[in-house]
Amino acid sequence: PETLAAAKEIQNEEYRADALSALAQKLPPELFPETLAAAKEIQSDKHCANALIALAQKLPPELLPEALAAAKEIQSDKHRADALSALAQKLPPELFPETLAATKEIQNEEYRANALSALAQKLPPELLPEALAAAKEIQSDKHRANALIALAQKLPPELLPEALAAARDIQNEEYRADALSALAQKLPELLPETLVAVREIQSKYYRANALSALAQKLPPELLPEALAVVREIQDEEYRANALSALADKLPELLPETLAAVREIQDEKYRANALIALADKLPELLPEALAAVRGIQSDKHRANALIALADKLPELLPETLAAVSKIQDEYGNRANALSALAQKLPPELLPEALAVVREIQSDKHRANALIALADKLPELLPETLAAVSK
Repeated sequence: PETLAAAKEIQNEEYRADALSALAQKLPPELFPETLAAAKEIQSDKHCANALIALAQKLPPELLPEALAAAKEIQSDKHRADALSALAQKLPPELFPETLAATKEIQNEEYRANALSALAQKLPPELLPEALAAAKEIQSDKHRANALIALAQKLPPELLPEALAAARDIQNEEYRADALSALAQKLPELLPETLVAVREIQSKYYRANALSALAQKLPPELLPEALAVVREIQDEEYRANALSALADKLPELLPETLAAVREIQDEKYRANALIALADKLPELLPEALAAVRGIQSDKHRANALIALADKLPELLPETLAAVSKIQDEYGNRANALSALAQKLPPELLPEALAVVREIQSDKHRANALIALADKLPELLPETLAAVSK
């Protein structure tokens, strides 16, 4: 009680809110009414909301209506939305109609969408039509899409056509594709349309991201079309990222996928795509290895070899040799050695240790020694000495 009394006497509202928030985790239940009353007295919307958020998970059921009323009184859209979102995780079902009504009154669309998204997972079936209507009223494509995405997994079959129409009305290509992709989990028949929507995205970045998100949901008959869409991406980095995401679903298309990867001119992105493919390439390992060996950059070749080494242990000497050639201005050699350390057989450890000792930077040498020390306990004194520098 004395600690709570002391917290309530703090004049600065930010510090008073911080103190109440810290106390909320430790107070006995009989002091929660007084603590909530103290939080409600804070005039600053931000600090009042922060105190309510801290209290939200600790309040007993009988105090939740009072906390909800306090959250509704917050004038700032942002802070009111934050407080409502925190309370939504704890509120009993009988308070959800009031909470949804309060959420719909938030004027700022971003904050309204955020609160609606937080509420979505908790709403009972009878409130979902009202929540979907609220999502559809959001004018911003981005925030409407986010609200639809949050609702997608909760909607019953009879509301899905309405949600689909709302998603199709989104003008922004990226956000329309995101919303369609979320709904496609409940409506697999939407996947062809979703793929078409993704294909229409003009931004290479967003098209690649949308394809990556969609990849795991596509049925086998749509994978060739998805690969064709990926290959149309001009930017090598984004094309490589999308190919990497498709690799898990494309066992029969792996030769074509590897060919697409090999067309990537940038060594770094080609190496990244090859690394992602490495686990899926048992019969294509020789070809993948040839592509990796063609990478001129020591760093990127070494990283790709490290990924392949799990499948081809005989590559370990070559991989260690590639790592030893990496210039270490930014810790690249140390990072590669650390990644390689646990894979090395005993006979290669002395050579690895020699490579580590050649690293000039104390920091990077220490990091590499730490990685090797698990395999060479006798290195611990040297490792400790390096770390102490």
